Amino acid sequence: MIYRKYEDRDISAIRDILENDLGYNCKLENLNNRINEMMKRGNYQIFVACDDGKVVGYIGCVNYLAFELENEGMKIIALAVSKEYRRKGIGTALLKVAEQWAKENNIEVVLNTNSIVKDEFLIEIFMNGRKYKHFRLFVLKTFVIFSLFIVNFSFCEYICIRFT
Repeated sequence: MIYRKYEDRDISAIRDILENDLGYNCKLENLNNRINEMMKRGNYQIFVACDDGKVVGYIGCVNYLAFELENEGMKIIALAVSKEYRRKGIGTALLKVAEQWAKENNIEVVLNTNSIVKDEFLIEIFMNGRKYKHFRLFVLKTFVIFSLFIVNFSFCEYICIRFT
């Protein structure tokens, strides 16, 4: 398995994972426009996992400034692996790639806002063999309100780690 930074040629594979494995209806052109905008802004990072040249997983991150941090923080905004490649350590490896990039770039905190990943997976990944100053896992209820009606209700998992 090869882990590397996102390249323009990866867009179709990411769209396929979004549609086929996660169930999102995602137009290639719209996704391409969003990712191009992310890359232009300069504070987004995308890493992919490739098996024999085929993208089988990805992680998306965005750097941010916060009042309480001396250095930047980084949010993990996407993490997905194709169904046939799950339970093989690819998600874990992608998290490690993002974590290493964060450390190399003086990122103080990594925050996961990816609601797809399970609590137990996150706790295991972030705490297994690592030493962090702080570790927080909390669940927030999020509501999307449209015309005074609740149209979507979901639980989002957040995990926050601070590097030592």
